[in-house]
Amino acid sequence: MIVVALLPDLLLGRLRAALGADETVIAATGVDDHDGIAQALERGDIDLVVLDPGDRRLEHRTHTLTALLERYAAIPVLLYTPLTTAGISLAAELLPGGTRRLLIAGVEDQPAATRALVVRITMDALAQRFLAGIDRQLGALPTSVIRAIHALFASPRRFQSVEDIALASAVTRRHLERVTRRVGFASCRELLIIARTLAAFRLLQHEHRSLGGVAARLDVHPRVLGRQVRTLLGASSTFDLARLSADELLDACTRALCRPAASQTHPAQSRARRIRSGAYDDI
Repeated sequence: MIVVALLPDLLLGRLRAALGADETVIAATGVDDHDGIAQALERGDIDLVVLDPGDRRLEHRTHTLTALLERYAAIPVLLYTPLTTAGISLAAELLPGGTRRLLIAGVEDQPAATRALVVRITMDALAQRFLAGIDRQLGALPTSVIRAIHALFASPRRFQSVEDIALASAVTRRHLERVTRRVGFASCRELLIIARTLAAFRLLQHEHRSLGGVAARLDVHPRVLGRQVRTLLGASSTFDLARLSADELLDACTRALCRPAASQTHPAQSRARRIRSGAYDDI
C-alpha cells in the first residue's frame, strides 16, 4: 500500500508506526508544491491520502484541496486530527464527498485500530460487499490468509501474482491453493482477477479513466487486464464492465469464484476450464 500524508511530525510518526515497514508512507510538503499531494496523486499509484485538516500548510488552501480530492474521487481520504475545535471544524468541511473517514488523534489512534481502519477505508464499498458475500468461506480460512485477502482487495496493485498472495499469507502457494479450494473457491487466481476487476469498475465509475489509465493504476498491461475482465465476466468487450450494475458485477464475481471444483465436473468441462485458464496468463 502506498500512502501520501500531509501531517505534523508527531502524527506522521504514529501513522508510520501503525502501518509498519510493509507499507510506504510518502510525506507531502503541501497541496500542490513540488513534493505535495497533487504530485503524488499524479504518479497514479497512491492508495490513500491522510491529512490533518488543521495543518498550517493547508491554511487558505481548502478550495484547492477540495478540487484536487474531487479529481481523484476514487482514492479514499483519512482525516487524522487532534480533538480540537479548529481541527474538527475543518474536517467537517472536507468529510462530504468520496470515501472520507475521521480519525481522532490521541483518542482512537491505537496502532492496531489505525491499521484496521486504513485497510477498511482503502477497500472500497463494492469490495467490502463482495467479501461480505463470501464471509462464510473466509471464516474457514487461516487468519493469515484472511488478512492477505483483505490486503489484496484493499490494494490490488500490490499483488502481481498468486505467489504474492501466498507471500502475504506466510504460506506456500500449494498450501494457499489447497486451503482456498477446501472452502469452495475455484482458485486463488480468480481472487486476484476479481480484486482487479472491482478496482477497475471503481475507477471507471468515479474517475472515468480509459482502460489504459485503469491498467496503469493497477500496474498491469492493458491487454492483460482487458482479457482477464472479459474472461471473468464472459463479456465480448471490456467496456461491458462499465455497463454493469454493481449487483450484476458482484453476482458475476461470486459465480466465478465459487464454481464447483474441477474434480466434480464433467471431463469436457474440466478441459474447457483448462483452456479458459490460459486467458489469465501465468499469474
